[in-house]
Amino acid sequence: MTVIRAATLGTCRGVQRALAIVERTLADHPGERVYTLGALIHNPRVVEDYRRRGVVPVGSVSEVERGIVIIRAHGIGPAERGACGRDGITCVDATCPDVLRVQELVRDHAARGDGVVIVGDPSHVEVKGIRGYAPAAVVVPSEDEAEAVGLHAPCIAVGQTTFPRDRFRLIARILRRRIPGLEVHETSCPATERRQQSLVDLARRVEAIVVVGGRESANTRWLHQVAVGTGRPAWHVEGAADLPPDIGRFRTVGVSAGASTPESMIAEVEAALSAL
Repeated sequence: MTVIRAATLGTCRGVQRALAIVERTLADHPGERVYTLGALIHNPRVVEDYRRRGVVPVGSVSEVERGIVIIRAHGIGPAERGACGRDGITCVDATCPDVLRVQELVRDHAARGDGVVIVGDPSHVEVKGIRGYAPAAVVVPSEDEAEAVGLHAPCIAVGQTTFPRDRFRLIARILRRRIPGLEVHETSCPATERRQQSLVDLARRVEAIVVVGGRESANTRWLHQVAVGTGRPAWHVEGAADLPPDIGRFRTVGVSAGASTPESMIAEVEAALSAL
C-alpha cells in the first residue's frame, strides 16, 4: 500500500503553544500540583499521557485547593477566569490567541449593548467560553437556525475558530439578510481552511482517506465530513487500532489529521497502513 500525507495536517499553532506551556510549567515547577481546567486539547491520548505525568484535568477551579491551574487551549469565560484568581491558585493561560481575540471582540461589543451572534456548536467549550462575555448572545450552528434569528443592528457575528469557513460564509449570508447592518467578522482559523483544502487536494490522488484525531475534536469531525464529501471512502480514527480490517484492499490511502493530533499519532497510523 502507498500512503500519502496531506500537505497540511496535525497540530495547529494554538495547540502547539498550549503543549509548550504545559511542558514549560512542568519544567519550571517540579513537584507542584498541576491541573488543567477541562481537557487541555480534544485528544484523549495526549490528555492521558499528561495525567500520567501528574497533570490532572478538573471540571472547575472549585475542585482545586491549591496548585497551578492551566487554562485549556479552547479558553474559558469570565466567571471561570475570575475564580482562577483565588488564593492558593496560580493560573497559567494556554488559551489560543485566536480564541482570545474573539473573546475580546465579543466582550467589547456586548459592553456597548450590541447584539452578538456566535456561529458554532453551542455545546463546544470554546463557544461556551466566548458566550460568557456576552450572555445574551445567540448561538447559530446551522443555516436553518440562522433563518430564525430575530436580532437587529447594531449587531456583530463571529464564528467558532474551528468552524468551517465555507459554512460560516453561508450562514453569514443568511444573517446579513435577517439583520440589516450586521457587522460580520470572519474569525475561523486560517489553518482550519488550509487543512481542509489540503484534504480535498489529497483526495484526487488516493483511493481512500483516514483522518486521525480525537473523537471529541470538532475540527477533526468536520475534517472527516470534508473527506466523506470528496466521495472517497473515509474513516475517522484515534489510532492504528481503529483502522478498519478491510482497508488493505486499497492501493493508495491518504492520511490527514485534526489540529489536536500530535505527530506521534499520525506516524503510528501511517506505519500501520504502510505495513499492509
